[in-house]
Amino acid sequence: MSHIAFFNNSGYGHVIPTLGVIAELVDRGHRVTYVTGDRLVDTVAATGARVIGYDSQLVHVDLSEVVNADATSRMPGIYLQETVDILAAAEPVLAEDRPDLIAFDMTVYHAGRILARKWDVPAAECFPCIASNKHFSFLDAMLDTMADKGSWGHPALRAFFKRLNGVLADHGQSDRTVEEVMGQVDDLNLVFHPRRFQPAGGSFDDRFTFMGPCLEYAERAEAPWRPPDGAGPVVLISLGTSVNRQPEFFRMCVDTFAGTPWHVVLAVHNAVDPADLAPLPPNIEAHSWIPHLSVLEHAAVFVSHAGLGSTMGGLHKGVPLVLVPSSPEHKVNAHRVAELGLGRVVRQEALTPQRLLAAVGDVAADPLTANRVKRMQGEIRQAGGPAAAVDAIERRIAAHRHVAVS
Repeated sequence: MSHIAFFNNSGYGHVIPTLGVIAELVDRGHRVTYVTGDRLVDTVAATGARVIGYDSQLVHVDLSEVVNADATSRMPGIYLQETVDILAAAEPVLAEDRPDLIAFDMTVYHAGRILARKWDVPAAECFPCIASNKHFSFLDAMLDTMADKGSWGHPALRAFFKRLNGVLADHGQSDRTVEEVMGQVDDLNLVFHPRRFQPAGGSFDDRFTFMGPCLEYAERAEAPWRPPDGAGPVVLISLGTSVNRQPEFFRMCVDTFAGTPWHVVLAVHNAVDPADLAPLPPNIEAHSWIPHLSVLEHAAVFVSHAGLGSTMGGLHKGVPLVLVPSSPEHKVNAHRVAELGLGRVVRQEALTPQRLLAAVGDVAADPLTANRVKRMQGEIRQAGGPAAAVDAIERRIAAHRHVAVS
């Protein structure tokens, strides 16, 4: 049996997909040490992993504001701070208990690659977002959605490059360039969506395992939800856990769907106190937190911000999508959904109550969209889920051990 280390940031959309993989590793008898932000320690520990928490600064960042070149240029520095904190929390523990493989979220690649090289262990990058190779660049696709694409000379990016060089030097790796570290393609890459959802999916080689969203563990852990007796068709509306601070959007949704045949479930998270939306019409309920997958079990349509975790959750449950993206990342996801015919996209700048209500009605009534969503749901099931991910991890560890022995 092996010891696997996982490094992740504190975002729910980054941690939740990995839980099924961790549980599968533990079920097979492997040891797992998982490093993540303090707020998710208990959630991860429930899988049976040993968890090391750190004080994540990312939780204080309003990702709903990361919509232009200036804000986007600051994100690499924020993720590098996460890496520095992960290294400080993890290295003293793992230096005495070396892992056989280090898996890491793509936002904290620096931490994973630095320690994997230092300890000569294999690395695996995890993609809870669309992946990249020489045929498709997720970064370029995001830049294409922005009127102001910014510049590599932005002060925040210059500060990031300088600090990353310093972090490399601190760990005895000043012989590596920033470009080498950033551009490295690891021998194992775990992608949390099926290959057909990936742009240029056929061009990715066998270093990439497209095992799907791996949501079965999260689904089992959720409390059940059922619509009230006599409710109309259910529509779940959520802007996720990181870009939800848009109270005016949820107030518009209340006004839009009041008195309609739809039974609306609003997951407002931190956007607004549900009490501030009262009195709600009988066909609308609002929650700071509600189990999305349990609601999607009964939903006819899912309205979301086009986060990939939310998108995969809807498709995992066979629910067509209406997407209202705001950030460059989410616009790329929404474009892919539209390209594959899995739902409708309403541009935020063109959003009106009439357009939102029409999009929900159209997508619910379209049999072609329903068929395409069901096909994608089947491909998610066939992708292999956590078992496929752990099979790939075990093969990578075995290959590394074989090379070391020979």
